[in-house]
Amino acid sequence: MDSLIKPFTPQKAAFGRHETFALRYGWLTKGFQALQENQGVFNSDASTVTLGVGKNMVNAIRYWLRATQMIEVTDDGLQATELGSAIFSEEGWDPYLEDEATLWLVHWMLATNSELATAWYWFFNCFHKAEFNNEEAANDLAAFVSENLTGKHSERTVKHDINVILKMYCQAKQGAKVEMEDILDAPLASLKLVTATRCSSFNC
Repeated sequence: MDSLIKPFTPQKAAFGRHETFALRYGWLTKGFQALQENQGVFNSDASTVTLGVGKNMVNAIRYWLRATQMIEVTDDGLQATELGSAIFSEEGWDPYLEDEATLWLVHWMLATNSELATAWYWFFNCFHKAEFNNEEAANDLAAFVSENLTGKHSERTVKHDINVILKMYCQAKQGAKVEMEDILDAPLASLKLVTATRCSSFNC
């Protein structure tokens, strides 16, 4: 398990690889099982048909599988990690994410992946404000990137990652008018790590 933890390296960072799509229920299962059946599924012209989503979502599913460290790039192409196989194979621990403990594990693998999910790593390991709004978090992340990372990173893309993080984790306050699709499509929100207090949407 330790080999999957990605320590922070200033030369290695990634933002915006999710094509603006937050992780949704079913994506990890669908993408992992499709990869098991066809190792080249994500590069196939038929990937949209196989996965039942648009091209940008195909790229997003591939990204989230890598960001949560369920698959990895090898010399032979994309391959399942030991953890990914243990969870999502046909006889895996919890292929349909029915156990909250699995969601905690998925969150941990994402939040410790500083190379592919840099904003998530920063938000859960470096950002310590108990109360904040979207703009404050975005500005603090942009400052962190400017001061600590090498290479060029679009400030707009960096800041947009905060929107995606909050959409994935933010529990809307009780009584807020939130689309049911947004609730069902935010599996990590059930962990209640972020809660909206003075807003009625994920733009906290």
